[in-house]
Amino acid sequence: MANVYEGPTDARQSDDPAEPLSRFRPRYRALSNDERRFHDDLKAHYAMIEHMVDQLPEGRYRSLAMTSLEESCMWAVKGLTENKAE
Repeated sequence: MANVYEGPTDARQSDDPAEPLSRFRPRYRALSNDERRFHDDLKAHYAMIEHMVDQLPEGRYRSLAMTSLEESCMWAVKGLTENKAE
């Protein structure tokens, strides 16, 4: 899976790996190449699980499973992108 944001960074991503941490993250710290590969692998695995959850019968439990999957992915990415200095 390729990075979504190829090319130069925009105002949301810092070029500084030591970007100060904010709870609301107005800017994200730069990721190393290894971290980018890990991010892409992580998202690819979540996409595979998403496909499996989509095979469940429609209803409340499928919706809850998808919401939990989305939340889990968000926390995993947030953990990966947190400031290493903290």
